[in-house]
Amino acid sequence: MRHEPERITIEREGLVIEWDDGVSTAISGRRLRAACPCAECREHRAASVSPIQLADQSLIVDGRLVGGYALRFTFGDGHGDGIYPYGQLRHLGDP
Repeated sequence: MRHEPERITIEREGLVIEWDDGVSTAISGRRLRAACPCAECREHRAASVSPIQLADQSLIVDGRLVGGYALRFTFGDGHGDGIYPYGQLRHLGDP
């Protein structure tokens, strides 16, 4: 079953999504940045390259809806290529 967000609250350190089934998901900016689904970040993870994280890398400076299925974030270091589908965001919020 695919769940849709009813409310999305984005702050510099992370976000909270309230889903249509009553579940609330909190995800830190650090976790979002580490799970970035863009091609470059996937390649780094596949090669087990662990880039040094700067303090502002995990700060969210912008968040935008993509169609009716995802969010895109821009982080403090300017990185903003990843598109995070709702399913991935729901999974990232699981304990």
